[in-house]
Amino acid sequence: MPCDVTAFPSIAGKAVRIVKYTGRDKSRSDFEQEGKKGYAVGFTGMMRFLMERLPKDERYIDGVRRMVPHFPETAIREVIANALIHQDFMATGVGPVVEIHDNRIEVSNPGNSLISTDRILDERRSRNEKLAATMRSFDLCEERGGGLDKTLIEIEAEHLPAPDFISSENSMRVVLFAPKSFNQMSKAEKMRACFFHCILRWLTHDYMSNATLRERFSLPAEEYQAVSAIIAESIKLGRIAPADPDQGRRNARYVPYWAA
Repeated sequence: MPCDVTAFPSIAGKAVRIVKYTGRDKSRSDFEQEGKKGYAVGFTGMMRFLMERLPKDERYIDGVRRMVPHFPETAIREVIANALIHQDFMATGVGPVVEIHDNRIEVSNPGNSLISTDRILDERRSRNEKLAATMRSFDLCEERGGGLDKTLIEIEAEHLPAPDFISSENSMRVVLFAPKSFNQMSKAEKMRACFFHCILRWLTHDYMSNATLRERFSLPAEEYQAVSAIIAESIKLGRIAPADPDQGRRNARYVPYWAA
């Protein structure tokens, strides 16, 4: 068939592979599926296949009981599109992989991130510009580089743990985490959420505050001190900085460290 990528040896190994594991590690898998269609032709079907197999919770929405996936579809869509577009096609023997665990989904692609993961939301650089343009023409991605911004916005709207961006010498991995309450989050998860929330506020020409971070964590006003501790630790570790060095504690505002 014309849309079968295995008919083209140079890209046969670049088909998306989806693996679902039992539990949180890789000791046992439920299934493994490798796509054969090209990215543009097969993207919508791949997303449908994936969303049907994600872990779900039962919720009542407008009085109707529904099974809702742990991860927002828009967030997953943008992360996968980003992985396809920014992969290193010169790397042999490896292609994009989507791994589903009970508590997270990991999307990996060959080729390291071209920019620092600390600047992954505000800087723009494409490894494969023609592929990005083609995917955008099919409304499958945002060529202008705003896909990961949309991912973080969706995640914050659902009050989910912040994703983790892990760039190594030969690969890039994005980890999306299942729902977890504030008290269940580790210190590192709270710090990461604080950092990316601060960036999202800065991208809208606004500032992070104790109030906005409480809202991000879905916390009431009486949890002010718990959020203050996260902010103080983030400043101490150089992740964020006061918007005004001379500001007082009341109504204090913050920016990412690289914007100070």
